Amino acid sequence: MTTNPYGIKIPFTEHLGVQLLEMTREHARVSLARRPELLNSWGATHGGVLMTMLDLVMSWAVRGHYGIAGGVLTVDMSVGFMKAATGERILAEGRVLHSGKSTAFCEGEARDEQGALIAKAIGTFKLLADKDRKKEGAARAAEELPRRV
Repeated sequence: MTTNPYGIKIPFTEHLGVQLLEMTREHARVSLARRPELLNSWGATHGGVLMTMLDLVMSWAVRGHYGIAGGVLTVDMSVGFMKAATGERILAEGRVLHSGKSTAFCEGEARDEQGALIAKAIGTFKLLADKDRKKEGAARAAEELPRRV
């Protein structure tokens, strides 16, 4: 399992092979190479993979916008599919449309290598407060402690 340059581990998206290309205050970009195990029954990249990719790229956009390295939760997300993803690579971009103290409203687009729109998403994301991050970290650390039998 690899860690991105920001030190955040997301095992599921690493398993899928989603790669972070860019994260700035304005947007984030990710890519995914076509693999047989990510396809649906008629040979296109599965819609659930595309939804995961869009969720991830919007969360990276939130991190870049706020300048934080972790603690972003998806509150709500809606995806519209325009066409099948049959190419060798999918590129997705996410942007923050409006940001508040702890909530961000985002949009994301997945496109094929020729730039054709595959899917469009809108999402609402919540930033975890420092105290929430500490609680989450403490709970994770407690889970990792050896258990007595």
